Amino acid sequence: MPKFDETDRSKVISEVERHLGTKLSRVGNYRKFLQDASGKSYWVLGGYEDWHGITSDMLKKEQRRATDGVLVVAKRHKSTIDIFSGPLQPLIANYRDLSHTQTGDYQFNVAIRGNSMTIKEVQGLTLRKLGASQEVGTAVSPQLREATAILAKMSPEERSRLLEQLSGKSGG
Repeated sequence: MPKFDETDRSKVISEVERHLGTKLSRVGNYRKFLQDASGKSYWVLGGYEDWHGITSDMLKKEQRRATDGVLVVAKRHKSTIDIFSGPLQPLIANYRDLSHTQTGDYQFNVAIRGNSMTIKEVQGLTLRKLGASQEVGTAVSPQLREATAILAKMSPEERSRLLEQLSGKSGG
């Protein structure tokens, strides 16, 4: 199963910024925890599955911040991403209702019906779909991503030589 990766997350963050007219930056070293210029929290979660995890650190940090933040959950499909957003506070307030993992993190399950997403563990928490589905192209395997990164580092001459070798045209 392909993973929701940092490229996907970047696309979701860009779309959230565009849609909500704000610029987001990371809080500390968190990938999923961002904030706008006023310090309001944005949790950007995503995946192919219908469950999502948050670390207990993120939860504790948000409990201290209490910024009345925004929860963004992206559902990745083969070539599109549906993005939903809503209030973060109900999730924070009801964290005891979330599944607690052995590593001390929290998980919750989502269900999508039309343009809304509900969080099964938190009664009455509904996220609304942000605009249309985002076209993202087909998921890429880690091997292809790695090969692409290697090719990107090569000079044009090195790439030409490699292509000649691969096509069997070089004399050795």
